[in-house]
Amino acid sequence: MEGKISVIVLAHGDEKELIRCVDRILKQNYENYELIVVSTQKNSELEEKANNSDLMTLYVKDVDKLENLRAYALNKADGDRVLFVEPNDFLIDEQSITTLNEVYTQKNADLLLNSFMTLRDGKFYFIGGEDEHILRDVFLFQQIEKVEFRKLGGALIKKSLLDEMDADDLVKSDQVLLNRLSWKAKNIIFSYQNKYVYDQVVGNKLPELDSGNESELYFSDTFKIVKQNKKNGYVNKVPEKISVAFCIDENLVDKIGTLIYSISENTSSFVNAYITYDNLSEKSLARLAMLNKIIPTVDIRLLKVPEDQQERLNKISLKNTWLPITTYYRYVLADVLKDVDRIIYLDVDTLVLGDLTELWKIDLEGNFFGIARDPLIAGYTTLAQEFVDKKNMYANAGVLLIDLKLFREHNMGNKLIDFTVNTVDYCRYGDQDVLNYYFIGAYKTLNSEWNCGIKLIDDIAKEDVKIVHFYGPGKPWGNSIFALYLIYANGKILDMEHKYKLYQYKLLQLSDDLDDKVTIIVKLDSFEYSRTLDSALLQKYQDIEVKVIDTSHDNRIKRKVRKLQLYYPNLKYYESEGNGGVSRIINFIIKKAKEYIYFIESPYALESNTIYDLVKVSIEHQADIISAKNNIFKLSEKQYYYYATRDDLVKDISEKDNLDSLNGCLVKKELFDKVGTLDFENNKSSIVTVLEKADKAMIKNSDYLVKVVD
Repeated sequence: MEGKISVIVLAHGDEKELIRCVDRILKQNYENYELIVVSTQKNSELEEKANNSDLMTLYVKDVDKLENLRAYALNKADGDRVLFVEPNDFLIDEQSITTLNEVYTQKNADLLLNSFMTLRDGKFYFIGGEDEHILRDVFLFQQIEKVEFRKLGGALIKKSLLDEMDADDLVKSDQVLLNRLSWKAKNIIFSYQNKYVYDQVVGNKLPELDSGNESELYFSDTFKIVKQNKKNGYVNKVPEKISVAFCIDENLVDKIGTLIYSISENTSSFVNAYITYDNLSEKSLARLAMLNKIIPTVDIRLLKVPEDQQERLNKISLKNTWLPITTYYRYVLADVLKDVDRIIYLDVDTLVLGDLTELWKIDLEGNFFGIARDPLIAGYTTLAQEFVDKKNMYANAGVLLIDLKLFREHNMGNKLIDFTVNTVDYCRYGDQDVLNYYFIGAYKTLNSEWNCGIKLIDDIAKEDVKIVHFYGPGKPWGNSIFALYLIYANGKILDMEHKYKLYQYKLLQLSDDLDDKVTIIVKLDSFEYSRTLDSALLQKYQDIEVKVIDTSHDNRIKRKVRKLQLYYPNLKYYESEGNGGVSRIINFIIKKAKEYIYFIESPYALESNTIYDLVKVSIEHQADIISAKNNIFKLSEKQYYYYATRDDLVKDISEKDNLDSLNGCLVKKELFDKVGTLDFENNKSSIVTVLEKADKAMIKNSDYLVKVVD
């Protein structure tokens, strides 16, 4: 015999289509079911039907909300599964319960939801599809996107699953109860049988998503853990010594030193710094070990992620993301650092400008971690991100103060990996989205001064910024012309980039691992295009000195250079005066230069990897002169103009007259030593003389040099 189904209708008793709803249920051909109607007021027609049917029982309870009737009805139900039907809705035919039960049984479901038909203006509207297995972790994403996941009507539920619910949850809204049921359910099925009809009559509205700060929808039960922590007076003790963690791969090895140096410069106590990684070359490991020698107040410890954890992390799909697997290493810090109970996690694209001691001592108040907000950009958000932002705030995961002890106690590392594996398609920003979703109501909000990104820079006084975060497309080591002129049109943001370069310079002076020095000669004839200078200063290549030749007679350029010299000790200013002034200055600079000289003049600008790549070409090909292709960036249209397809190939142009200017050329210093003093007022003459002495001249078919126009 089929399992017994208790069909429950909760009603006020005066619903327009209540009798139709009951009649359709009583006509079902399923053999083993009961109908329980609980109403807030008497209805003589209902009483008559109940008296004339062995299948139907009617109860009248005086309450304000139908949800308050739910626990009472469930207490009366003796089926092993429950089907809810709303009083203005109905089952499409006599087979409805039989069909739904067949799906429930065949799929071994304990929670079956249905795509329902909509009756509107006398017509039925519905969609078809294959029955789906819904993962527990994606249930709230479905609630956010689909109304069927917010409505108990049409849901066939295992009775024992409902019995496990807290009494408080049983009187919550449909969508909150379904949300809680999804945490307990072992097999959730969404069916497209279209056996349940939603009638769009007056007053019978589909439920809007329960959103906003009063919403009780959650992706996990972490908020309950924190609530209990606070009730129990849980305290995460603050160790005397600060611990900081970073998660890196090969691409970040040469970036992390500046961040660690900034910590040492601004933190008033000793710091343990844990660098977690998977595969790093011997050269990279040696570079990190060198940092330990030159930054004495920070004890750098290298921690390879254990193989078992790496195997679990590798299950996370990276197919549709730009993020590396290392971004998820923060999940397992509690498992890797078993003897550390509290840690500050920092993304490598941050810079510490304040004393981490202040951050370290913040009371987490029983929360899993502290995190600062990240203002979402309108038009670039997902529905789930908007849901989180309305409920509390959307946060940026680049700076975290984590209670590792609490993470370990609740096995959070493994739970987060499993959640990410299941929900990766819903998480545009990878681990950041995951932490926002999974820990709703379970984190402490940090002041934005501890994670000040480009979208917050105008909200905080520059002197109050404790940690600046260079998130987004522009990095101090990798800006595009687009970022330089548009994203960083805000001078405060650009100032932070230059401040980063000052820390990079100071660290470089402590290191004995220096590259060949490049002298960049920047000729400026207009303040409007003085970002040429910024593009030269913000190069990925670190060992540079910049010499500015000002031909504009505009004091604004001089003032700009003086300001920038606070950040760049190797920045020098020269003002051209009289005939031949530029040539004399350039010859003087070349005489004092080291290994390479690069030439750039306004209105051109450099992509941030220009010097780095051209030096690499020079070394690989033993070239004396290296040039590159150029492009145009039109400010008014905010886009590049590509005149040809670039293949990034390097070609020998030693025997060709392909250069008409030194603008955009990297030249070995020893070549100038051979030719002596040059007349740089005559571009053609100077380039011809230099080319005649060069053994090899190369050009890279890449757009490193960009002409900026209005």
